[in-house]
Amino acid sequence: MTRQIQDTPLISRLPTWVSMRSSASLAIRVTLGMTAIVAVLFSSAALYGMFYQLYVPKLLHTAPVHLQYTSAANTSARIAFVQRPNYRFLSTSQAYTVTLDLDVPTSKYNEALGNAMVSLDMLDYGDGIVYQAARAVILPYRSAAVRYLHTVVRSIPLALGFMRESTMLSVVLADDLYDRLYSPVVAARLTLSQPLQVYSASLTLAARFGGLRYWMYYWRTPVAVLFISLAAMWQLILMAVAWSVLEAYTARSSTPAAATTEAAQTDTAALPAHRQIGSPSSSESATAQESKD
Repeated sequence: MTRQIQDTPLISRLPTWVSMRSSASLAIRVTLGMTAIVAVLFSSAALYGMFYQLYVPKLLHTAPVHLQYTSAANTSARIAFVQRPNYRFLSTSQAYTVTLDLDVPTSKYNEALGNAMVSLDMLDYGDGIVYQAARAVILPYRSAAVRYLHTVVRSIPLALGFMRESTMLSVVLADDLYDRLYSPVVAARLTLSQPLQVYSASLTLAARFGGLRYWMYYWRTPVAVLFISLAAMWQLILMAVAWSVLEAYTARSSTPAAATTEAAQTDTAALPAHRQIGSPSSSESATAQESKD
């Protein structure tokens, strides 16, 4: 039985709708084709989604800064980016820009301070310093006339509490920060040289995308359509090649079987004719023998 199954051609062991040379209906072929196309599109979209998640990191990481005014010479804050151990939130192959945003009141005290130094220390798990930077910050100067006009223009929102007399200061502390493989950044420490009056503060790490990451992030739809189309095209080409190989193999396997079947049918058809030709000769021989007797 096993020998018979092994000797049976591959095309006779497959369903009738697998081979394009079979008598399968057009509706089944169309259904199979549409199902294959939908499956290829879904697989291509899933492949692009996985590649996007692995290749393109998060654009912004923002954390609030809570300054501690312990003394006039020690105004500092510690920012924890990672709450879980053994967790990396930055990509080692991506450059980041670190920016400190300060919402400070336009008070006479801040104007009198002049320049203040902002120091940044990026820390790893063991509080080791991975990156250091220091920048100066100062409140923008405004003359008395400009301050008066500015106050008059915004007098109604200021009186109603919709606005406040403040200025947003943005200080770029690092513009080319790379995370280390064995010393990942998990926290930061900020220090002010002078006790600047601050309403609120935040530290932002922004990824500077370039090359393929830039196109994948800022041109998401065109790049996604292009990638999915290319992936689907290659999958369809591979499917067509595999189908052609299967067709060629099944056609070659069915040729000897068809020849054997045709030969057997020829022998079977020739056997009764041989018997019919031999039957009269036998009768004539028997008649001749009786005549002699």
